Amino acid sequence: MKFVLYSDIHAQLAQLEAVQEAVDKENADKEIVAGDLVMLGPDPGPVVENIRNRKNCDVIVGNLDVWVVDKRWEWMEPKNIYHEWMMNMAKDTRERLTEDQIQYLRMLPFTLSYMPEPGHEFFIFHGTPHEVGDTSALPLTLSDDEVKDYIKDVKADIMAHGHIHGPSIRQIGDQTIVCCAGVGMSWDGDPRPAYAVVEYLGDGKWHAETKRIEFDTEKAAQYNEQSWIEHSDRVAKMVRTGYFWNPDHMPH
Repeated sequence: MKFVLYSDIHAQLAQLEAVQEAVDKENADKEIVAGDLVMLGPDPGPVVENIRNRKNCDVIVGNLDVWVVDKRWEWMEPKNIYHEWMMNMAKDTRERLTEDQIQYLRMLPFTLSYMPEPGHEFFIFHGTPHEVGDTSALPLTLSDDEVKDYIKDVKADIMAHGHIHGPSIRQIGDQTIVCCAGVGMSWDGDPRPAYAVVEYLGDGKWHAETKRIEFDTEKAAQYNEQSWIEHSDRVAKMVRTGYFWNPDHMPH
């Protein structure tokens, strides 16, 4: 069984359509979106509609999707001026979604699980297995022991997640962890959109790989700069360079 996964679209429609063009050629049995459809981009409504209309596509919620759904700006005190910027963006994003689109995001599950054969599970989440990503994450800077602490209750052969804006594959003991992010922007220095392919080969054997696609990041960056987003230059910088806009305040 072949799975294709991508995440962290962040309301970037052009990148999403480019990734989907590559994904369609994979002829996978199942397409999975691992969260963060909206925020940090100018096209939240079109992105949600795009995903809703994909056939054979399962979707989980991301932490920034939750921000928009639960009106984070109304009840949480921002930690700093950057946090306040994100809360304002959540509010502005919600205003550009229909009630039907907001309800779609509200109903998305937090995790997904597939079992091609008994005893061989593929488990998908956004941030960590038990938290959507607001307070925990699985960056490559964590030691194996630190990662084991996050996944200690998960028995799956293989896991996949988003949230960390840079694709990777990591072996922790006898378990494989795949980061399939991201579509909208990367923070690992390679600005090309990414996705992942995971295939069950039978007899407990899995194959996983991450892929990048060629994309006109400069055109997308300029589109972001001219958008409605407050401080849109910050988003444009991430799209253009593949690095987080403020390296002194990396989110994880």
